[in-house]
Parts: sequence; C-alpha cells; structure tokens
Amino acid sequence: MAEFTPRAPTQSDVGGEDSQRRRGSNSRGASVGVVLTTPEGFIIEQSFTLSFLATNNKAKDKAVIVGLRMAATLEITGLEVCCDSTLVVCQDNGEYAAKGERMEAYLQLVLSLKAKFSRCDFKRVSRSENNHADSLAN
Repeated sequence: MAEFTPRAPTQSDVGGEDSQRRRGSNSRGASVGVVLTTPEGFIIEQSFTLSFLATNNKAKDKAVIVGLRMAATLEITGLEVCCDSTLVVCQDNGEYAAKGERMEAYLQLVLSLKAKFSRCDFKRVSRSENNHADSLAN
C-alpha cells in the first residue's frame, strides 16, 4: 500500500500543499486513493479503479504518478510522498536501480514529475500510517 502523507509546512511552502496517496487491490481490481492535504488542513480526496490488472507495486507506482500529476495540476510547491513499499520509495529516491524497460520508463516519468516541485521527498512509512488514503482505495 502506498500513501503520501502531509509533512509539517515550512516557511518555503507558503501557498503550497502537501499530499497523501494510497492504492489498494482486491478481487474487483486495483484501486487508487489520493488525498491532498494543505498546510492549513484542507483535504481533497479522490479515488478510482485502475483499468488494468496490477500487482501491488504496479498499483503503488500508478498511485505515485497520479498523485504527482494531481499535485502539479494544483500547483503544489512542497510535497512529501510517504509509502509503505520499500521498493517504490527506494526506486523513486534513486537508491535502487529500475530493472527492465517498463520500470525504467516509470522511473523517468516519476523523475520528470518530481522536478515540477521545489521540494518532493519520498519517505518509507508503516502500513498503520496509511489509514486515510487506504479507506479511499478499498
């Protein structure tokens, strides 16, 4: 499960927003929940079902892409992306190499989206910290 959780706002985030996202998978297919939380505490929620079969990590990858695109569209400036998948976080932070052509293409897309923010950090969190977005994904 992947979730983007809000980080404490800093002076450089004036006018920016934070984000949290999560995806879930069940017998009906994979679903994605996106929660954007502003430093002021306003919350925007979105959930949807993916139109393809997805492994847990593929759904998490899609959640990252969708969440980053939403945050960019909303002109969010500072972002902390929290995820309970070590693989997803370490690939997006450049700590693990992307294996295969598809994963390399995914990573390049994430890096290009990440570049749209003044700050975009990826952080590993426990599953228990994913409750809000998890409820949207299920």
